[in-house]
Amino acid sequence: MRIPSVTQWRYAIHSLGAHARRRWWAYGIAAAAFAWCGTHYRVALNMSNSLPQSMYLVVLGSQPTGVGDFVAFEWQRDQFYRRDWTFVKRVAGLPGQAVTVNGRNVYIDGKPVGYAKTVSSHGVPLEPIHPGLIPQGYIYAAASHPDSLDSRYSVTGLIQSSRIVGKAYAIF
Repeated sequence: MRIPSVTQWRYAIHSLGAHARRRWWAYGIAAAAFAWCGTHYRVALNMSNSLPQSMYLVVLGSQPTGVGDFVAFEWQRDQFYRRDWTFVKRVAGLPGQAVTVNGRNVYIDGKPVGYAKTVSSHGVPLEPIHPGLIPQGYIYAAASHPDSLDSRYSVTGLIQSSRIVGKAYAIF
C-alpha cells in the first residue's frame, strides 16, 4: 500500500473544496431535509421476536387511532430495560374497553389478547395486569409473541398517552 504524498493530499482537498463551493445549495437542501425529518420521524428497530417486523417508521407526536395500529412508547420502569428505551407494540385496547383476567389469560372485551407467564425468560416473577376499564389517556399495548413484555403484565401495565412517542408503521 502506497501512502499519498503531500501534493496528492493538497490536490484532493482542493478538489473537494471546489466541489463543495459549486454545490453548496445541494448540501444545504440535504441538511435542511435531514434536520426536518429528524424532528418529525424516527426509525425504531425491533430487537426481539415480539413482532414479525424488524424496522418501523415512527411519526413523532402522532397518536394511534384504533386497535391494530402500531404504537411506539417509552419504557418507564427500572426493571428489565433502561428507562429511555422505545418499545413498539400493537394497540389491543382503547379507553372504555374492559380488561379481564381469568387465571393468567388476559382478555379485552371478552377477546383473548395473551397469556401472562409466571416468570420472565430471566426467572423474574411476573404478575398479570389488574382487571378493569381502560381509562381515558391510556391504551393497552400487546404483541402476539408469548415472550413479549407488554400490557398483559403489571410491570408494563397500561400505556399512558404521555409515554407515547408516536404512531409506528412497519417498514420490513
